Amino acid sequence: MSTNQAAGTVSESRVNSFLAQVYLLMSIGLVVTALVATWVSMNLRFQYRLFTQPWLGFGLFILQIIIVVALSASVMRLSTGVAALLFLFYSALTGLTFSSLFLIYTNEQIASVFWVAAGMFLLMSLMGLVLKKDMSKAGGFLLMMLLGWIVAWFFSFLFNLSNFNWMLTFIGIALFAGLTAWDTQRLKQMGQQLDSHPARGGLIVMGALSLYLDFINLFLLLLRASSRN
Repeated sequence: MSTNQAAGTVSESRVNSFLAQVYLLMSIGLVVTALVATWVSMNLRFQYRLFTQPWLGFGLFILQIIIVVALSASVMRLSTGVAALLFLFYSALTGLTFSSLFLIYTNEQIASVFWVAAGMFLLMSLMGLVLKKDMSKAGGFLLMMLLGWIVAWFFSFLFNLSNFNWMLTFIGIALFAGLTAWDTQRLKQMGQQLDSHPARGGLIVMGALSLYLDFINLFLLLLRASSRN
C-alpha cells in the first residue's frame, strides 16, 4: 500500500514538474513579447518603417506562420534548446506586430485588458486541471469550431461584414477560453504518461506554444471587444 502511494506521489510530482515547465516557458514567451512590443512602440522611427512598408509587415506575418508550422512539425526531432529558442524567436516576432496596438489603444486600456485576459486564462486553466470529466470529445468539437471561426472571420473582413465581425469577436472569446481549458487538461494527461519520455523537452515547448497562442488570441479578442462603443 505504501509503495503504491509513493509511486503515485512520484507520478504526481512529475506531472506538476512538467506543467510547471510548460507554464514557465509560456510566461517567458509572454515577457519577451511584451518587452519587444514596448521597445518598438518607443522607437518611432523603427515603428514607422515597420508599418509603412506593406511587404515588411506581410513578410513578418508569413515568417510567423512558417515558424509555427516548422516547430509543430519538427519539435520532436529538435533538441530542447533549439525548440525553445524558436519559440522565443516567434514570441519576439509577435512583439513586433503587437507594437501596433500602442497606436490604436491607450496604455491603460492595454494594461487593463491584459489583466482581464490573465484572470480568464487562469480560471480556465484551473478548470482544465481540476475537471474530472474527459474533454477529448469537446476538444474535437472546439477544433472544428476554430476552423469554421477562422474561415468566417476571413469572409467577414473580405466582405466588410462589420456586425457579423463583432459577433465573431465574442464567439472567439468563448472559443479560446474553452481551448485553454482543453489544452490544459490535455497537457495534464500528457504529463501523466511521460515520466522520462525522450521527447519530454519537445512536448514542453509545444505545450507552451499552445497555451501562448490561446492567451494571445484571448487577449486580442478582449482588447477588440473593449473598444466597442
